[in-house]
Amino acid sequence: MAAGASIDNKTYRIIALLQALPRSPQKTTSHELHQRLTSEGHDISRRSIERYLKELSESDTFGALIHCDDQSTPYGWSVAHKQNLSIPGMDAQMAATWDLVHRYLMPLMARDVLAKLDPIFNEARRWFERHRPMGKRYWSDKVAYVPRGFHLQPARVPTGIADQVYDALYLNRQMDIWYKGKSEPSRVHPYALVDRGAVRYLIVRFWNYEDYRHLALHRLSKVSVLDDEVERASDFDLETYLKDGNMNLPYGNAINLVMRLYGRAADHLYETPVNDTQTLKEVEPGVTELRVEVQNTEELKWWILGLGANVEVVKPLKLRGEMIKELQNGLGRYES
Repeated sequence: MAAGASIDNKTYRIIALLQALPRSPQKTTSHELHQRLTSEGHDISRRSIERYLKELSESDTFGALIHCDDQSTPYGWSVAHKQNLSIPGMDAQMAATWDLVHRYLMPLMARDVLAKLDPIFNEARRWFERHRPMGKRYWSDKVAYVPRGFHLQPARVPTGIADQVYDALYLNRQMDIWYKGKSEPSRVHPYALVDRGAVRYLIVRFWNYEDYRHLALHRLSKVSVLDDEVERASDFDLETYLKDGNMNLPYGNAINLVMRLYGRAADHLYETPVNDTQTLKEVEPGVTELRVEVQNTEELKWWILGLGANVEVVKPLKLRGEMIKELQNGLGRYES
């Protein structure tokens, strides 16, 4: 439901309330729920929220879904960890898509992030349990995902750390962090989180220092989210920061790349082009010339080097020289 929409009946109020509940072990109070819903433009009282939560938790339909931590006051409310509302419109194609998404993300995303989607993945699996494909084989035996390239397992982030970091970023709050096992905390202003596959990096400023630092999320042993707001949050622009090459991400100067590919090294580029500027031309038997405008990045160089002896950079001359030097250095390693 879009922010600013007015809830004018009980059904819509309950839908908005369910959407606002965090998944266990995170929890929220009726006061926090009231603040969130009213900030989004929903006309609902705190007393109504408490009444609806009680009705939902005691009902046969939603009782297993709603979890109440009544060990202390105010009570903490959440959606039970392994429960989920059924996804409307689930069919064979949607279930198959979520199944593939799960297998695609497994080698790419940290487990604590992927776990947030478990209810959806479980719903897809339950759909297939109820609607088995024709024949004896299960769906996972009929569709597969095989990633390209060499993948490293994502670094393990201590339990609960990621949730607190995301909360701090969402709420625009400072944090005390314990980094690399240090016994004393450091005060930081968190600005952004960058996922590089195996490792996630938190971009921060320490105390009142001016420079930005990158902290590997899995090296945080403890985090405490504070009430103080992040200073100069509006001054930080993540897109500009990345384009300036501060994290060596795939950004760089645009170049007109000309390469010659030998044998069948160019075959995959006919079906999966680099981008829309790409042209391929067979200049002689077994030799294909690639022309394309790309960003000159480390990732580009790794891709070229990965083609080994089946590629030759023709232009630009600076990149050609860098490739020659890199290959000569590699040859020297083997010869020594």
